[in-house]
Amino acid sequence: MSMDAVKKKKRRLNLLNSPTSLKIAKSNREISENVIDLCSDDENSEFSPEKKPKNNNSNTSPGQSISTILYSPTTPKKEPRPGSTPNSNKFRSPRSNKFFSPTKNRRITSPQKAKRSLNNSLFSYNEPMILDRSFSEICEGFDDKTIFLLKIVHKYLQDHSLRRLLPETTDNLLSKCVNVVKPGMRLVCRLYWRRKGWYRKNEIKKIASDNTNNIDDPSLELMTRSLEQIGLVESSVFSDNNNKMTFDDFFELLKLEELKEICKELKLKVQTKIDAIRSLKNFSSRTLNISSYFMGPKSNNADRVLKMLELKTGSCYRLTEAAHTTFTKLYHLMYLGIDYGLIRENRLELLLINDKAKKETYPIDKDMRLDNASVIFNTRDEFERYINAYTIFENWEAAKTLNEKLEITSKVYYLYKKISEEEMKHPTLPLTSSSYKSLPTWLRKYTSAYKYIRILESSIQELKKSKTEIHDKLALDILSMLISQSAFRQHKKAEWYTEKALILHKRMNSYNEAAEILIEGFKSDMSEESKDAMRPRALIIATQKTTCNEIARHLRDELLLYVTKDSISEKDFKAKHIYKHPMENFYNRGKIKFETLTSKGERVVAEAEEFCITEYINSGQYTNGGHWEGRIITTIFFLLFWDIIYMRLPGIRGIFLTYYQMFPLDLFTESFYVNRKTLIDERLATIQNSENNNLLKKMQETWDTRPESELSGINRIIGWDNVSAVCSCLSPIAIAAICRRLALDYRYTHSGFPDLTLWNMHTKQIKFVEVKTDSDKPSIKQRQWLHYLRGCGVDVEFCYVGVNTTRCRARAGDNDD
Repeated sequence: MSMDAVKKKKRRLNLLNSPTSLKIAKSNREISENVIDLCSDDENSEFSPEKKPKNNNSNTSPGQSISTILYSPTTPKKEPRPGSTPNSNKFRSPRSNKFFSPTKNRRITSPQKAKRSLNNSLFSYNEPMILDRSFSEICEGFDDKTIFLLKIVHKYLQDHSLRRLLPETTDNLLSKCVNVVKPGMRLVCRLYWRRKGWYRKNEIKKIASDNTNNIDDPSLELMTRSLEQIGLVESSVFSDNNNKMTFDDFFELLKLEELKEICKELKLKVQTKIDAIRSLKNFSSRTLNISSYFMGPKSNNADRVLKMLELKTGSCYRLTEAAHTTFTKLYHLMYLGIDYGLIRENRLELLLINDKAKKETYPIDKDMRLDNASVIFNTRDEFERYINAYTIFENWEAAKTLNEKLEITSKVYYLYKKISEEEMKHPTLPLTSSSYKSLPTWLRKYTSAYKYIRILESSIQELKKSKTEIHDKLALDILSMLISQSAFRQHKKAEWYTEKALILHKRMNSYNEAAEILIEGFKSDMSEESKDAMRPRALIIATQKTTCNEIARHLRDELLLYVTKDSISEKDFKAKHIYKHPMENFYNRGKIKFETLTSKGERVVAEAEEFCITEYINSGQYTNGGHWEGRIITTIFFLLFWDIIYMRLPGIRGIFLTYYQMFPLDLFTESFYVNRKTLIDERLATIQNSENNNLLKKMQETWDTRPESELSGINRIIGWDNVSAVCSCLSPIAIAAICRRLALDYRYTHSGFPDLTLWNMHTKQIKFVEVKTDSDKPSIKQRQWLHYLRGCGVDVEFCYVGVNTTRCRARAGDNDD
């Protein structure tokens, strides 16, 4: 038999009984009744089952077909978690463990073998919700993606604290979802995640069917009628036989050959679809009337063309606007806590499937009892205001022109002014029935006022682009309002002071006012690290020749006093200068690269950081190095504080709202330390008084017991050998000091760490290095980290690489202490 005659087997990965399982089963194999669907038929070819990686962890025997994944109805036994030793098989295909990560929005290599043998059913999670038999029957026969939707619908209907947050019409529609004729909910689920619009009958039939079981026409008619009666789907034809579709709707659905047939009947000559659309629109716009020979009454050309398009297209269906709005609100409500961009960009289902397949898991314990949206919203109006504000926020981000953004900005500024400070504090006012300030800081981002703040904050740069006095004044008013409020984004206050001073200085020529606003900021209760962001602007205003004569002397002197207080200068740190010509960058794009030769004479092109690592190692002072920036210290921090970070705290609500969180919601707020002060202080004391071997044992235990596919602060790409080597070179006191700074303000300090980590395995010497090219300047965060590390007794320095590294007066000389 020739290869062409061999039919390619189709993978069948769904929950339906397989009619072909007996054909592909071996005589010595037990036939299973159920298989699990990891991809539905409407996924694109890049992620189709034919291109999925081979299951290295599968329990199937060599005699079994790889085209199905068997599902066992028996309860699986809990087995020890595999170790983190990477697979040493050098003959594995380089694409065998590639998959798309919705969180990282790119294809990545799995750090472990893909666990495709999913013996646990979808309902095996130990969640507080108990799935009764009736719900299991509702889900029977559906693919995973539909079950994901049905699951949150069921969970919502079982929780009265959530049901009071959605409008009654929305609640009624969700209640009817469980009574839809099968496989109607599969169609609804797929239509929601696809583009909005009309779909032809054949396409609807294909979407509603699974890979093998096609729906016959009577069943399709029964299903669509059920969906129409409930209000989930609507037909293109009104009850009076008029059509709801427009010219553009028809043109989008019809193919070129179909349009050519219509044009031929109208005696229009066309070659392409664009020509056909243009010709039909021109024909429809003619003012001459035509008479139907059979029907008698007169009709215009537009009606005639529409009728022909309707006959050619046939019945069409789409998701109703009410259904789309309902499911959008449901996803907002039930997946509060994850990055909503995953839902907006249609990556949520892939996230859920990857988590179920153990490709990308999350650190939240499935046995943990979670909070939900009811800890944030007390009334339906509060949730509705948040949804409306979020919609405005998305519209602002999607706006393509400056005028569109400025129009939204003006509207939002008016809306926010209606929410006064008194209304925020007072719990009985109608606009805000609960106090924004009464919410914990990590939950305030789920309020309408927070979304307005985000829009107004981002609008400052857009207002400056208009270069008009009226918009400059609006920017100043917005900044004054942002500075005066004390409920949201207080970590940005130093930047707001700086931006307001910049506009007053450069755009309004109000030098004294610019100085006064900076002095006000310096006198505020912000931390000294935050005030460092204002010092560069204060120095410019106080010393610039064009302004120093315009500004009052007492204001200038006071500014200079704040500028010099606790300032961290670049030249205060040791420096290494490497003279090296960069490669030509003809398009001035991307990072600067350098060319060098290896010991074997091979030509190597590297970025500045990798080139500097090579130079340091070749000098003989260090044996190893890595370009990890802050990833190395966040990995150490998470390994040592894992149990504290991910534990449910008694009396603290709203930290974990979903199982698909990478971090607790308070991690990026100052409340993270406040909520765990006793636990963190005790752990820091333990670290400081421990020996390196004990710390390494504790860290390796966490490293080995957590799945390699888990998304968290542990960066597996560094490798355990490198993590342990770095920690063995750092003293326990230094490790505790680094962890303390991260614990106190993780949001601010998790970035800005030096680029390079260099160490010598023999001498235990370690150094952290910040790399800069000729034109680069260190940020305030980078200087603060270098200053902090040096104060902890850790060796740090700048490494400048290029041809003009010594020209900048702000830099120290080579090896200048």
